[in-house]
Amino acid sequence: MSKLIPYHIILAAKAGDKEAMDAILKHYDSFFTQLATRPALDQYGNCYDVVDKYMKDRIAAACLHEFIYTFDPMKLPAGETIED
Repeated sequence: MSKLIPYHIILAAKAGDKEAMDAILKHYDSFFTQLATRPALDQYGNCYDVVDKYMKDRIAAACLHEFIYTFDPMKLPAGETIED
């Protein structure tokens, strides 16, 4: 199984397709969880790792914002070439 998001899904998300956006969010969900995990102390001083839901939602929103408003499907990343 490929770890890359298919290009047609990226283009559909850019066009505003809700299912494509959900596929992107699902693809990156574990990464968002990792980024939003922070230590928390309970009343006894024990340290636990907890997921900050608000932070996770903000990260997901920023990701979608990049796909929709910033991503240019006609521009290749630096160093990339189209191979025949």
